[in-house]
Amino acid sequence: MKIQLSTAQIDAALPRVDAGLKQYLWIQSKVNIEPFLEDGEFRRRYNHFYRVRRGAAWQNEFYSLMARAKREQLQFHLVLDLLREATGRYEASFASKLIATLQPSKPVIDSVVLRNLGLRLPLPTAPDRVSKIVKIHAELERLFAAYLHTSDGEYLVQEFNRIYPNTGTTDEKMLDLVLWQTRA
Repeated sequence: MKIQLSTAQIDAALPRVDAGLKQYLWIQSKVNIEPFLEDGEFRRRYNHFYRVRRGAAWQNEFYSLMARAKREQLQFHLVLDLLREATGRYEASFASKLIATLQPSKPVIDSVVLRNLGLRLPLPTAPDRVSKIVKIHAELERLFAAYLHTSDGEYLVQEFNRIYPNTGTTDEKMLDLVLWQTRA
């Protein structure tokens, strides 16, 4: 399995990245310099960008975990487990979004990206569900790294930087944003 994203698809997706990139850059500018736990504006923008549609109690647990993950530099598998303890559900996508916010070179588990790559999360009843989710996250990291070392991956980074110069966005996030705009 590999990422198959042509230069034509990249060219078509890049102009559609603009609005999401601006939202993402705002979030990234705040998460590293301001205490975001009680910042309503941060939460509102984060919730909009990452499509958080959960109640206040869930959000309080999520943002508390984000603050802890930032302090303790937690990794994906632990965030996945801690979010389960706090909310009662394995939230692969939200755990990955939390980690990717704090570690921008990490991939996001998103239904659009998974569909583009032919991957699926395990069913809630699947045996060893947690280890399978962790393997999918690791596979996304591997796929992203492999693609970024291809000529198409290099083209994506070059064109992204040409169209959106000086953003400080990681190559992995550039790929993530383009994949998200590419509907299979």
